[in-house]
Amino acid sequence: MKRQNLRTVALIGCVFSYLLVGAAVFDALESEAETGQRRLLEEKRLDLQRKYSFSSDDYRELERLVLRAEPHRAGRQWRFAGSFYFAITVITTIGLISKH
Repeated sequence: MKRQNLRTVALIGCVFSYLLVGAAVFDALESEAETGQRRLLEEKRLDLQRKYSFSSDDYRELERLVLRAEPHRAGRQWRFAGSFYFAITVITTIGLISKH
């Protein structure tokens, strides 16, 4: 294998490894906080239902309206796939800035 090809393969391997490690770190750091927020929201939901005597149907309708305004409709943002996408975005942004 030519020396240039070996360097290219090594660079691609390093970047991919960096992406995997970065995604794992973001997944570990952010998913726990997101789970805690979800648990807190569930407690608030139960408190509201008890306090205002919402029926399950009424609450589901209210929840449906509120969820329309939620920016992350796809679910948890900081899963591994979302973290991997974020890491790629960081690399491409840094790459674009460093070229100018």
